[in-house]
Amino acid sequence: MFCPKCGTENDENNYKCIHCGEVLPRGDQPAAGQAVESGVEALIPYRNAPALVAYYCGVFALIPCVGIVLGIVAIVAGVLGLRRSGEHPEAKGKVHAWVGILLGGLVVAGHIAAIIAIGAAAAR
Repeated sequence: MFCPKCGTENDENNYKCIHCGEVLPRGDQPAAGQAVESGVEALIPYRNAPALVAYYCGVFALIPCVGIVLGIVAIVAGVLGLRRSGEHPEAKGKVHAWVGILLGGLVVAGHIAAIIAIGAAAAR
């Protein structure tokens, strides 16, 4: 079980976090001050902002002319989002981060290929 306050891994039988002393939830009981997630909140990783930034930048990177800049931002934010979801599993967002990384990578690779093709055509 991970502490909802600091993210430290604790034994399932612990009453308090071994790192920060936060009272740990029992079973399906949410932590103190923590709301139960609704269906939409379970799908949108609002606790992992870099993953959300990566996702939206990856999608909007498909717009011509601004794609290469947003693609780079999507890749960087996606890596940060993956790191955050690894350090804090309750933050979620791995899929959003991967979508951002993949879309950003494809867009950046496409722009680089187009620049090389234009350069090769201009050199003839």
